[in-house]
Amino acid sequence: MTYKIKSLIYLSCFVVAAFIYNGIQQEDEFQTQLNSEELVEADFEDANELDKSQENPLEKEE
Repeated sequence: MTYKIKSLIYLSCFVVAAFIYNGIQQEDEFQTQLNSEELVEADFEDANELDKSQENPLEKEE
């Protein structure tokens, strides 16, 4: 094998290994986030109240 072909094979193996490592690392971070006990707060509004609040400003302008 020539030096260039050998270098190309080593480079391609390194790139493949880097992608595999990156994929495994991101999967581990995702699992950590799923298993965390942090709570998320969300505020919900009734759709009817939202419609009423949007209609009222139009009536006041007229």
